[in-house]
Amino acid sequence: MIRPATSEDIPSLVDIWLRASLLAHDFIPASFWHERAEDMARIYLPGAETFVLDAAGRPIGFAALNGEHLEALFIDPEVQSFGHGTHLMAHAMGQRERITLCVYSRNVRAVSFYRRLGFRVVEERREPLSGENEILMHWARRRD
Repeated sequence: MIRPATSEDIPSLVDIWLRASLLAHDFIPASFWHERAEDMARIYLPGAETFVLDAAGRPIGFAALNGEHLEALFIDPEVQSFGHGTHLMAHAMGQRERITLCVYSRNVRAVSFYRRLGFRVVEERREPLSGENEILMHWARRRD
């Protein structure tokens, strides 16, 4: 079930975000992610339109949109590779006519995932907080 996030979900979502970030971004020091956990809980998640994917009564992933920009898509590492990210993205894509997102260039798995969903690369640039290269990607609903 996909539903809007509540304030009670925030601790679970931050935990998913942190564990998934550490796993997917091993090229960035762990301290970078730990230092941003409080901002994720207090600023980013509450400031976004966040959809939670529940399974067996607990959050296993989320997608956070800020207007037409996907700020975050994270799945609990314990249940990755079962189509949950695709399910959440289908929901998000059903909510918008177009979506942009940024993904680290070295996160090859995520770049491939978004390409399979129809996102295209707009530009590559340096993300100022981490100093890593990131790719800006764009998707737009096809008009028949």
